[in-house]
Amino acid sequence: MTSMKSKAVRVLVPAGLAALVVGASMAQISKSDVPVEVTAERVEAVRSDGRIVYSGQVVVTQGDSRITSDLLTVVCAREPAAAGQPQDQSCAEIEQMIAEGNVYYTTAEEKIRGDRAEYDYRNDTITMTGDVIMSRGEEGVIRGTRLVYSVAEGRATVTAGTSPVLSIFTPVERDEPANSQKP
Repeated sequence: MTSMKSKAVRVLVPAGLAALVVGASMAQISKSDVPVEVTAERVEAVRSDGRIVYSGQVVVTQGDSRITSDLLTVVCAREPAAAGQPQDQSCAEIEQMIAEGNVYYTTAEEKIRGDRAEYDYRNDTITMTGDVIMSRGEEGVIRGTRLVYSVAEGRATVTAGTSPVLSIFTPVERDEPANSQKP
């Protein structure tokens, strides 16, 4: 790999993308109000479609939350054009992020893995599909084919297609009461 390819592109809002990413400050992947930062090996802005496509070792961070994937598409919400007027090419706000390939979403509490994730900003939910695995610290693991995660509530719903959802929980050791007798 050449040194040019191995360098990550750090994107907060570079001048060339500023007109497209105006609403980036409204983006959230966590409960934090700190800025969202995206790094990738490559970024392509498609103004006419209102999309920004990041590829190669994509990492999105905000506070203690992080999304990693092979490919990330940011979809901008557009203000409707007035009759007879051209479509405004700027991004009113980010509407959705779609992560594909080796997708991981991690917070201080949870780790979620899947094949594809869609983050809906208006509903503040992440929907992950494919071979989905969620763990929460040492408490256990849940596996299914679809997970809907409410970011603000920290609530997840896991479902599976034709097979059941699998849950594995690690028992915690308990101290025996002093007066209990073992058989």
